[in-house]
Amino acid sequence: MLTDPPDTALALRAPGRTPDHLARRQNLLQLVQLRWLAVGGQLATILSVQFVLQVPLPLQEMLALLALLALFNVASWLRTRSSVQVSNAELFLVLLVDVGVLTALLYYSGGIGNPFIYLFLLQVVLGAGLLRAGYVWGVLLVKCAAFAAP
Repeated sequence: MLTDPPDTALALRAPGRTPDHLARRQNLLQLVQLRWLAVGGQLATILSVQFVLQVPLPLQEMLALLALLALFNVASWLRTRSSVQVSNAELFLVLLVDVGVLTALLYYSGGIGNPFIYLFLLQVVLGAGLLRAGYVWGVLLVKCAAFAAP
């Protein structure tokens, strides 16, 4: 007979800890991990474009955005260690921060003509896997508005 690992079994018996609560906390932690990959990839891309391809970019603004995203990610990681339940609304807001930073980075680096514009789909896909339907539609609407903005 299979049993849950001891730490999972204890976590489920703790007051206010349901499988749904643990899943949302795990989802937030996975978003933190993905965001570290995004920050690293975006930093490497910005520096490569600026110094290897010698395409001038507004480095100060773009690096400031990445620094803010890194600080937000540290705060999100600390949040995963809290005993307060993670809600669907919180996961939605976390994805909206990612949308905002990506929108600003694209704005500073060519807008809709930037080949990385397809990364706009990433938060919609993540939202579809992590959020309830209403929140997914919210992410999609915000993405459409950001895409259409001048």
